Amino acid sequence: MGSAQERIGDEEKHENGSPFDLNDFTVIKEGEAEILMHAKNEVFYNKTQVNNRDMSIAVLRTFISKRQQEHEVMLSKKSRAGPKVSGEPVAEPEALTDTVMHDEKTNGECEVSQEISQDESCSISEEPAANQEGKGRGELKPPVVLEALSASGLRSLRYAREVDGIDKVVALDNDKASVEACRRNIKFNGSVACSKVESHLADARVYMLTHPKEFDVVDLDPYGSPSVFLDSAVQSVLMEEC
Repeated sequence: MGSAQERIGDEEKHENGSPFDLNDFTVIKEGEAEILMHAKNEVFYNKTQVNNRDMSIAVLRTFISKRQQEHEVMLSKKSRAGPKVSGEPVAEPEALTDTVMHDEKTNGECEVSQEISQDESCSISEEPAANQEGKGRGELKPPVVLEALSASGLRSLRYAREVDGIDKVVALDNDKASVEACRRNIKFNGSVACSKVESHLADARVYMLTHPKEFDVVDLDPYGSPSVFLDSAVQSVLMEEC
């Protein structure tokens, strides 16, 4: 713990010109994350929701695993469908060749026409299949998570540190003290958290409506009913075709 305290102290001193006084804070550890709670308790921390956060982590892990499985199944189906598309016979060139055979009197000219028609039919049928196969082999991008009501940022920090395969976590709050606490906690949790978690001061409903189809996962943990957030949350979710 001493090294973490020294690290955050050095960072705050470098940025603000004054040392970071940990005597005013209590370190709370939950899972693999740690947060700093000020003595004034300006930012809400709900200790009774530990089990809820544990369950959210389990659900997110399952979602990422299931998402990867569905993507692999989709690629497998596209791969199997490719050869069938290219192998379908094309009737039109043959019919055209038959017409030429009736019109022309020379057998040599008829044979040349038939040969050209078959070559053209192969090139037309194989090219789309190759393009389709190339499109289906794209890599699945890591999921982006939004915690719409982050407060201290504890849930976002636990996602970043305990769930593998996440691209980034966006933590929102419309309270300035909460955003400051969240950013402080991000630094306190080291390089992994700093590289994956970003904090913004914003109204969750407005932010989600102005960022449509941008997030793979939206986490809502409001103080009260979530109904006022549901419409904007649905708008911000990226629906992937599997």
